[in-house]
Amino acid sequence: MKILCCGFFPALQRTIEYTSFRPYEVNRARKVSVAASGKVTNAARVLKTLGADTLLLSFAGGANGESVRDLLEAEQLPCRWIETQAETRICQTLLSADHDGCTELVEENPPLTANEWKAFVKTFAQIQGGFDRIIFSGTLPPHAPQDIYAELLSLTDGKKVLIDSYGPPLLAALEHRPALVKINVEELGLTIKESGSTEDWAHELIARGAGAVGITNGRNSAMLVTPDNTHTFTIPQINAVNPIGSGDSVSAGTAYVLAEGHSLPEAFVFGLACGTSNAMNLEPGMVKLDQIVELVPKILTTNSH
Repeated sequence: MKILCCGFFPALQRTIEYTSFRPYEVNRARKVSVAASGKVTNAARVLKTLGADTLLLSFAGGANGESVRDLLEAEQLPCRWIETQAETRICQTLLSADHDGCTELVEENPPLTANEWKAFVKTFAQIQGGFDRIIFSGTLPPHAPQDIYAELLSLTDGKKVLIDSYGPPLLAALEHRPALVKINVEELGLTIKESGSTEDWAHELIARGAGAVGITNGRNSAMLVTPDNTHTFTIPQINAVNPIGSGDSVSAGTAYVLAEGHSLPEAFVFGLACGTSNAMNLEPGMVKLDQIVELVPKILTTNSH
C-alpha cells in the first residue's frame, strides 16, 4: 500500500529530560535527544515502522530544515521537500522524572510566501493520484492560508483522505467530503463552538461533509462516530513516557489498516493501539510492533446506535 503524509510545518524536536523540574529556577538536564518531528512527520514515521510504502510531503527551510532533512534521511524515511526561505521551527519537550506528563514549548513557523504555497499545491497535484490513502495533518497558524486543506482536498477522491486538524481550516475542507476526521475532544469543542455533547459535535462535522469522526481524549475513552453508530473505546492504562505524537500515531495506524481493507472500527482500534504505544516511548512518532500487538485486544469497544 502507498500512503502520502501531507503537512506543512515539521519541527526540529529537542526532548529534554530532568530528574526534577522547577519553574523560575536553574534546571540542569540529565539528557537531551534531538529528532525530526511535527504532526505529519510523526505520522509518516509510524507508517514506515508499520511497513507501509509512505512518502512525506512538507516544507523545509534554513539550517533547521537541513537538520530535519538529514535526520529523516538517516531514518531512511522517504520525503519530498518544498524549499522555503523561512527557517524550520524548533520545538522542545520538557520531561521530569518526578512529574507525570510533559511541558511542550512550541514555536510557530515563520510565514511562507505565496509562491511557496503554490509550489506545494502544484507538487501535491502531480503526485497524489498514485497513493491509496492520504493523511492531511497539522494545525495552521493565522498567517497560513486557511483554505489550504480545502484546496488540496478538492484535488483528491475524498474517500481515501484522513484529515487531522481543527478550526476553520477543517471546516472549510469538509465540503470535499474526507472519509475520516481525526480530532481530540478539546479541538472538537474549539471547532464547533456550540453547546452540546461530544457526539453532537461529531454529528455536526458529519452533517458538513465528514464521512466519520474519530475522537481521542488522552488516557480517557476514545470515540468513533459514524452517521449510523457511535463506538466508544476504553484505553488500557499504561506508564506513559512521552505522549507527544500519540494523536499522530492514531492517524497513521488508522490509515494503515483502512488501506489494508479492514473496517473503520477495526482500523481505529489499531490506531488507538499505535497512539498508546507512542506514549510508552521517548521520541515522538515512535511505536513498537510488539506493544501494538499486545495492546489491540486490550482496547474494549462498546456500540450505541
